[in-house]
Amino acid sequence: MELSFKQAIIPVITMAFLIIMSVLVWDVPIQIALFFEIIIIVCLSFIWGYRWKKIEKMMFSSFRSIGNVIIILFLIGMMIGLWIAIGTVPTMIYYGLETINPEYFLVLSFISTSLVSMAIGTAVGTASTIGLALISIAETLGMSLPLAAGAIISGAYVGDRMSPVSSIANITAHSAEADILEMVKSMMKTTILPYIIAAIVYLIIGLNLGGLGENAGGFLELTAALDSYFMISFWMLLPPILIISMAFLKVPTIINLAINIIFSLILGIAITDRNWSGLLNIMFQGFDESSGITFIDNILARGGLTSMLELISLIIFAVILGGLLEQLGVLDSILKPIVHHITGKIKLAVVTVFSSILSAILGCNQFLAVFLPARMLIPHYDRIKVKRKELARALGDSGLVFSPLIPWNVNALMMTAVLGVDTFYYAPYAFFILIMPLSNILITVIKHKKELID
Repeated sequence: MELSFKQAIIPVITMAFLIIMSVLVWDVPIQIALFFEIIIIVCLSFIWGYRWKKIEKMMFSSFRSIGNVIIILFLIGMMIGLWIAIGTVPTMIYYGLETINPEYFLVLSFISTSLVSMAIGTAVGTASTIGLALISIAETLGMSLPLAAGAIISGAYVGDRMSPVSSIANITAHSAEADILEMVKSMMKTTILPYIIAAIVYLIIGLNLGGLGENAGGFLELTAALDSYFMISFWMLLPPILIISMAFLKVPTIINLAINIIFSLILGIAITDRNWSGLLNIMFQGFDESSGITFIDNILARGGLTSMLELISLIIFAVILGGLLEQLGVLDSILKPIVHHITGKIKLAVVTVFSSILSAILGCNQFLAVFLPARMLIPHYDRIKVKRKELARALGDSGLVFSPLIPWNVNALMMTAVLGVDTFYYAPYAFFILIMPLSNILITVIKHKKELID
């Protein structure tokens, strides 16, 4: 059964209403909004003639794709707890406080995470290594965590979007039937301006923060406290070096994280005074010790497998919702009336950007954000004689990179899990990501400006 536009728009409207109400009026977790939205869509499915067995199948159609995500989140939670306990995160904070000028912290965070993400091709890997250290340093400096997270996530998704070793970048190229290297070259055209603008904005904000480092107070006391409670040593930097090296060698994420956890356990037992039982409990419950030092008891109290349970519940609801919307063909029904009236290359680019972001919103993950619009728009790109690499670029500049700014999207949930900052708070400061869709449209308009004259 193919839904009409009027039918398809109903779940979109109810979803928007419930999310707005849950955040601004009811002040309840977004899981509750998604739960009631699922109930509404199930009721609509019955009205539209679907039987329960079919509805149940649609609900769980995307579950195969989240098994990896759940395992990765559990592994990251355990790894973060371990890294704090054995001294890896404290060592990164210690050296960071000694070397980073607070005025340049934001711009350096953006640039450094972008370079790491280009090297290893994964935003999650970037955030859970250098990003984790940077957000801890930001908290130590007394800096706005949403602002710091915005800079870190902006940099992390530079490589996630266009690194040749990025899995989602390769999926984007494959979905658009474009060559990955041609797509990356094409993406450079829309990347340069947003990258420069974001870097300048982060620099200006950092300079205007002025004496933040001095106001944070007592750097010497903080470093002394870290040194007194943890093992501060170059050896403690081996776990992040290992995880980045293995990601660069294209070792699958789950294997990479599992090996790192085992390595960190062995390192902790061999070098620190912590015992096996204590570290295993920290892997499960997170680091939460009463040291008497406010910084350690508050800022470093995080990690552990259990810390991921709330986010995983949100992922489960989001995936059920995404499966229903995908299988019902909601996106297709909404976009078909628009797509069939495309006559020019500029309009085609605008529709691509819009449909990809909408797919990321409704599908709750990056894969659907690039795959669904690509399948729908390929015939129109061929009809208007636009190269496939431009389709791939438009998808990468919109739904792919925009996913971490959608609170119920799996990518946003993973960033929140690692950095500990809610999507609603960091999204306004992810300047590179916010500019990317506009950059794509601007470059297309400049290239095909004759269409505007005609």
